[in-house]
Amino acid sequence: MNWDDLRVFLAVARDGSLSAAARNLRVTQPTVGRRLKGLEESLHARLFDRLPEGLVPTAAGTELLPLAEAMERTALAVDRHQAAFTQDARGVVRISVWETFAQFLTDHLTALRSTLPDIEIELSVTHVQADLLRREADLLIRECRPDNPSLIARKIGSYTHAIYGAHDYVDAHPAAHGEARYRECAWVGYDEDHAYFQNQTWLLSRLEGRLPAIRVNNGIVLHEAVRKGAGLGVLPCFAGDKDPALLRLSPPLDEIVRDLNLVMHRDLRRSPAVRAIGTALAGIFKSEAARLSGRAPQMPKIESGAPLARSLVSG
Repeated sequence: MNWDDLRVFLAVARDGSLSAAARNLRVTQPTVGRRLKGLEESLHARLFDRLPEGLVPTAAGTELLPLAEAMERTALAVDRHQAAFTQDARGVVRISVWETFAQFLTDHLTALRSTLPDIEIELSVTHVQADLLRREADLLIRECRPDNPSLIARKIGSYTHAIYGAHDYVDAHPAAHGEARYRECAWVGYDEDHAYFQNQTWLLSRLEGRLPAIRVNNGIVLHEAVRKGAGLGVLPCFAGDKDPALLRLSPPLDEIVRDLNLVMHRDLRRSPAVRAIGTALAGIFKSEAARLSGRAPQMPKIESGAPLARSLVSG
């Protein structure tokens, strides 16, 4: 029996259609249909009924499902363990991180590659936590510690936020320097789907029922809107302080201090490549502790009309 056929069966059972299974498996819909048909022929049984709500497992499909899931768990475990079979720190290591910290990590990719040239790095940028059991990533950088006993977490630092505005916007709005900014200034924040972010809840608690004038679902876009003068924003200090186009308008906000954890599956602890990247990442966050906490000096103001790249180099 071909394991790939069973993978297709599981995807169809979970997604309820050939097209959705094909998208998740990253194959074509005809491939999914062909493999499913081949599996049914080999088992001499129909595995799905086509109903208005989608493909629903038959009695045979329902009986096969837990057996296929057990095979999947074993296959995934083999995949995780195989990373530890070699003694060399080489191969691909996938790191899952949200967009703001992906920007932070890009500052260190050259040094990482120089230190560990035999390891290729994939950054998966998403708000959705990758499934480490299915090895959608090897390492997660997340604020929350996992409650799954198969996962282990190591605190690698913490970071905080402050209020920032573009120099031109602040010059045009003197209220930006004081408490009146919450009533008189425009703000850039997150949309309703991301209202649970701690920097967003902190801001909303001070806007007295108002919403930010501009709302986004991406931290990089939020930062860019603030630096272009669309309004004030609450940004991570490590991002705002290094941007010479921005002025920090508050000390680091003690109410928005967040821990950072490096998370991996227990099966990958003995992988030389994963262990090497994890150790290197922990060292990076330790060396950048002042920047993450907002204690590092802010970049000098960018000169009007000066190209950003030149200002960053001169700074």
